[in-house]
Amino acid sequence: MIPVDQARESILDHVNVLPAERVWFMNALGRFLAEDIVSTRDIPAFDNSAMDGYAVRCEDVPGANTALRITGVLPAGTRAIPRLEAGHAVKIMTGAPVPPGADAVVRKEDASEQDGVVTIAKAPAKYENIRFAGEDIRKGSLALTAGDHVGPAHVGVLASLGRLHVMVGQRPRVAVVATGDEIVEPGDEGAGAFAVTSSNSYTLASLISSCGGVPVYLGIARDSEASLEDALDRARLCDLIVTTGGVSMGEFDLVRKIMNAHPNRLHFWGVEIKPGKPLAFGEINGIPTIGLPGNPASTMTAFYQFVRPALLKMQGARDILLPRVQARLAQRVSSKGDRPHYIRCLLECRDEGLVVTPTGPQGSGILSSLARGNCFVVVPKGTRVLERGDLVDCELYDGIRSGSKHEAHAQP
Repeated sequence: MIPVDQARESILDHVNVLPAERVWFMNALGRFLAEDIVSTRDIPAFDNSAMDGYAVRCEDVPGANTALRITGVLPAGTRAIPRLEAGHAVKIMTGAPVPPGADAVVRKEDASEQDGVVTIAKAPAKYENIRFAGEDIRKGSLALTAGDHVGPAHVGVLASLGRLHVMVGQRPRVAVVATGDEIVEPGDEGAGAFAVTSSNSYTLASLISSCGGVPVYLGIARDSEASLEDALDRARLCDLIVTTGGVSMGEFDLVRKIMNAHPNRLHFWGVEIKPGKPLAFGEINGIPTIGLPGNPASTMTAFYQFVRPALLKMQGARDILLPRVQARLAQRVSSKGDRPHYIRCLLECRDEGLVVTPTGPQGSGILSSLARGNCFVVVPKGTRVLERGDLVDCELYDGIRSGSKHEAHAQP
């Protein structure tokens, strides 16, 4: 067995960043930028008012209850911008250009108007309520960076800059192959009493999609080399192959056997991780292949540690590991200490701070504990017990939750 970090690095060393592609900026949402975006303009493009109110010269408003005659009105979008003369005010709307000569905008709430005269309740500070040209983004500055994950704000920035097309990382096509004579598709009415519904296939397809990949489900390969090789042969146009099951030490665990047969390559088998130890990585038909364990919790835990970083690297992402935070443990947890143990947990923001609680039994076949949680608490190798109140590392695979106090689940 090799350590988690070494296994991950081996996988990352054997996957490449895919070529970038040019897309319409709205289609960049959820993708990873493959180019730096340098601004060709100031945002905002001109000094403008942050409030509805009155543009004034600060020297004309020395104190409270100063009265000034209004000499014009500036709506947003106006093209005619009169100069503000001494001793006067201009009525101005949010977003309208600040007239030359003005150095502050008084909020409408802080003034009263009657018969073309505005009375200002309190003197404004210089430049108050003025948004200056380039205050958000300066012309020639780096607005967005290659590797950024494009979210709604990034789309808005691209729109502001007039970037209608942008280069993004290509989405990897990922073959998904389930293995085993006992595995059946969901809804298979003819399945026997000892059949196992293929939840892993659809968990993996969903995980791949959530990471920006394109899942290519190739069905269930039966426990014969011919069936498995047929499924793998149909993955030749994919960028990565992910299998589930068939990587342990049983007589019918054939993925590792095929991966180890020339001209395929087996780079490693077995990782110091719980759950997920029987993991294989190599190349089949020249395509990087990650053989995940068959138990559902093992499959998903190993995906987050090994497949997710590979998919993100292939798309040119800058941050490829699960985000880590520290939290206080809500209850005692135990481990054998023989390898790092990834405990499925729920991380919550409570009045006392961040608190993390195990979500129930931690068996490798229990998927519901992942559905109830949002993070892994990593119990280091050699550690047998973490006590309630200990500060622990949490790897987030979903958002932090808040609200009512979580009811702790007993851990066997």
